[in-house]
Amino acid sequence: MSAERSLAPLGIKRLLGIHYYVRDLERSRRFYVDLMDFAEVAESSPQLMQAGKQRSLVFEAGQIRIVCSTPVGQGGRAWRYLQKHPDGVGTIAFEVEDIAHAFRLLDERGGTLIEEIGHAHDEYGSVASFSITTPFGDTTFRFFEYRNYAGLFPGMIKHPKPRGGKNQFQLQAFDHVTSNFQTMKPALLWLEHVLGFEPFWEIAFHTEDRNHTLNQGSGQHGSGLRSQVMWDPVSGCKFANNEPF
Repeated sequence: MSAERSLAPLGIKRLLGIHYYVRDLERSRRFYVDLMDFAEVAESSPQLMQAGKQRSLVFEAGQIRIVCSTPVGQGGRAWRYLQKHPDGVGTIAFEVEDIAHAFRLLDERGGTLIEEIGHAHDEYGSVASFSITTPFGDTTFRFFEYRNYAGLFPGMIKHPKPRGGKNQFQLQAFDHVTSNFQTMKPALLWLEHVLGFEPFWEIAFHTEDRNHTLNQGSGQHGSGLRSQVMWDPVSGCKFANNEPF
């Protein structure tokens, strides 16, 4: 890793949350609340359900936020995603210091912006956000700047009191995101040249010892993964990327 950053940082503060699109929202609630001991802290407003054609719940443990959304009718983002994929991560959310700064840098570096910066307000403050496409399939990245905003995400209504879990496993924060690719180089280049991440760690996992007897004389040399971790040194956000080896 170079001694100096080659690109200015976006100003990421932390990985804020992950948004899953699911077919069975009650199953997700049982998993997070009953098994993982997360608290259910918010749900989508009637206005958001009508506009987005999906119902959402927010689960929280420590600084970890998980949003799960299921389609309500056809045409919404969750519905479109699930037409092509099994249940999966549709959006990864980041908190940034300055939304205009992050927007400008991503635009200059060739990031594919989905929208202009949007703003929402409550009685205490405001939140601003925008989204970009990524090389991670149909998963988008969304960036948020909070200024005394009391809510979690725009359109989500907080429960008066958290429901369910007490975080008995003492979960604290996201450590990293892992992604598997047929070829990971496009994602590595995008993380470096668009997001400004840097190489952190890499390794190739061999399995010749396990497959030696099975593959003896076959000309095969085992299987495994080649992995490269990229990170943002300012926030500590890490992406572990794998491809077949």
